[in-house]
Amino acid sequence: MGRARTLLIGAMAALAWPATGWSQAPAAPARLDLIASLETICVAAAGDRAKAVELATAAGFSPTPAEMIPFMRGATNTAGYMRSNEADMAFVMLGTLTRRLGRRDVTMEFCGVSSRPTDHRALDRRLREVMGFAPVQGGGFDAYAWVQTPEGRSAASALTDQHFAAMAETGQMRMVALDRSGTGSTLIYFLPRFD
Repeated sequence: MGRARTLLIGAMAALAWPATGWSQAPAAPARLDLIASLETICVAAAGDRAKAVELATAAGFSPTPAEMIPFMRGATNTAGYMRSNEADMAFVMLGTLTRRLGRRDVTMEFCGVSSRPTDHRALDRRLREVMGFAPVQGGGFDAYAWVQTPEGRSAASALTDQHFAAMAETGQMRMVALDRSGTGSTLIYFLPRFD
């Protein structure tokens, strides 16, 4: 009887104080860090589509059917990759965009990362800190445009067609566009060039 009582008390104690992790629910997945994802997938690929696909896949994104890729006017060669969990839904989109500037066409390889939901204010604040300069308005979205120089970034003060063309002419123009839609945000990294 004494041994049975000792076992019963031991079993009750074990139920009251389970071993570490025994009754703990697994941690919820973290929301996608848009800025970090843009850097590790899009910026790191530097316009190399195959590298961007490799990096997106390594980050847990899977290819999506063509009909699920968002429409972007003037975009060609688009591909999409998606990841979702209980924290958020995220998308990586690759493609080429052509824009007419005067008598010339500018080609822009792009890679974008979007996520829903996002905290717009927190993203705006962090993006300004990371970029180190203020955005300019371009086509209905905030744009961080610069020319990459040996000394660092030479930021755009405006994004008129004339400014855009002069920057693209260098072959070293970079641009990050921020678009907000409902509860989601999209960051797109562009590499503009004249062919």
